[in-house]
Amino acid sequence: MMHTILIGIIGALWGGVVYAGSAEECGLEGKSCYRYGATIFHERCALCHGSDGLGEGVLSLSIKDYPNTNLLEPRHGNSYRDVENVVRYGGGFKKDGFSKAVSNEMPPWGDELTIAQMESVVDFVLFLRLDSEKAMATLRKASAKLKPSLRIGRAIFMGRCSLCHGVLGLGDGKMSRIIKDPPPFNLTLSRSPDNYLSDIIHKGGEKMSRSPRMPPFGGDLSESEIASIIMYIKTLRQ
Repeated sequence: MMHTILIGIIGALWGGVVYAGSAEECGLEGKSCYRYGATIFHERCALCHGSDGLGEGVLSLSIKDYPNTNLLEPRHGNSYRDVENVVRYGGGFKKDGFSKAVSNEMPPWGDELTIAQMESVVDFVLFLRLDSEKAMATLRKASAKLKPSLRIGRAIFMGRCSLCHGVLGLGDGKMSRIIKDPPPFNLTLSRSPDNYLSDIIHKGGEKMSRSPRMPPFGGDLSESEIASIIMYIKTLRQ
């Protein structure tokens, strides 16, 4: 039941994303490669596993007691077949050497991905574990191809920003009881231009002579994701 709900959430947040073809990334249509896998990963998997595969995805950060989704900690097998089975059948898979299910929150992608997409994602996950630095650079390149989207902006805002700024941007998030002098800013009152919002999201509050409690996100979010957050923040203005 949970994986069905998650697929619905993912579809609602990421619907309309246009995939790069395997011919563009791998040199031949229908061929698999880790570069194509990075594109599919960023579009399908980053909501839970994070934009760098380290587990800091929008859903995993926003849902209490969400299972660890850090792909650099392979707790359920590290072979090609292990990874493919989890991707294809989901976290409830208990066959061929799995002593227990991975997690019911992991949806099955077997009916959603083509063979080339499936194989490419598996290639990428294994490459991430083999050479994480190069794999993350490939992910950043893939994320740069995504066009800014209001849906992406809202998802990231809820996962990263609402804890302080509140769900409606009123500055009344859960951390507002702790963060004082100054408290989280009421974003509904913001009239800052896009370039200023981009700077403060990239650099954090301290570098912009604002609250030092505002963390920098430039190293965690892509340019497209930051542009998406700015799009969403502007919808909160009164």
